[in-house]
Amino acid sequence: MFFNNRKKFNGQVVELLPQLGFSLDEAGVWKTANGLDIAWQQKYNHHEAALYVAYLVFAGMLKANEPRASDVIQRIRSASSEWVSQGVVREDLANLFSSKADEWITRYGL
Repeated sequence: MFFNNRKKFNGQVVELLPQLGFSLDEAGVWKTANGLDIAWQQKYNHHEAALYVAYLVFAGMLKANEPRASDVIQRIRSASSEWVSQGVVREDLANLFSSKADEWITRYGL
């Protein structure tokens, strides 16, 4: 039962990634799996977990000076706002993730 729930959770998260501006292949399967392990332990729902993974991917793009980082953060923030308004993502969690991204942008530039 546990593994079926976890498999379903992972699949639901992966389905949301294209809305955030990238695919599982672009994010990296193993890096995404590591992020999902943390999200699962934190008891994030699949939308919150997708945001968590998206911000991790954005951080990697920013550090690598990838040109798509600007587009990705805009898509993440747009989806985050929509999901908060729909009640599927906790506002405090979305704000926490966004604040961390602001710190990264200040540190690495955009």
